[in-house]
Amino acid sequence: MNWRWVLASVGVLALLSGCAGMDLRTAKPLPKAQDVAWAVLPFANNTETPMANARAAALAAGILQSDGQRVVGSLPVSTRTQDLLGGDWKKEYAEALRAARSDGARYALAGSVDEWTYRAGINAEPEVAMTLWVVDVAKDRVVWSGVGSAHGGSLGRGGTGGVAQRLMQRLLDRALNR
Repeated sequence: MNWRWVLASVGVLALLSGCAGMDLRTAKPLPKAQDVAWAVLPFANNTETPMANARAAALAAGILQSDGQRVVGSLPVSTRTQDLLGGDWKKEYAEALRAARSDGARYALAGSVDEWTYRAGINAEPEVAMTLWVVDVAKDRVVWSGVGSAHGGSLGRGGTGGVAQRLMQRLLDRALNR
């Protein structure tokens, strides 16, 4: 094998990978539990992107279900007008937690979306940051939390949804010790 070919291959791979990156900080994983029911609570939207919180909540439910977790109840849905005007996140959260309790959920997943945008300039790429926390529904106590940020690669690969999905999957993998 020629060293020039190896060097060129490494250079091409570095170019194609762009500047994609992810940073995670999490608590210790939850204890292993079989067949527990999950609920998804409203996410707070700390961004200027309307409905980023609803997108994140839908991703969370989908990821939990695709990972074989049983999700009970329905997604917290508010109208687009409420989201644009700010809504009452604390009230929606409290109502969803009560519903999770009556639906028999053991854990509830909630979070905040802190960034959901594109970097400006010629190398625009998606940027997402969020905090997730898991609530023990019966005790109304946070038992796990994690925070992460990620940005996409170059050459137009992926959007905010894809970056958010990868970030959330990594955070949940840590929560569930996978």
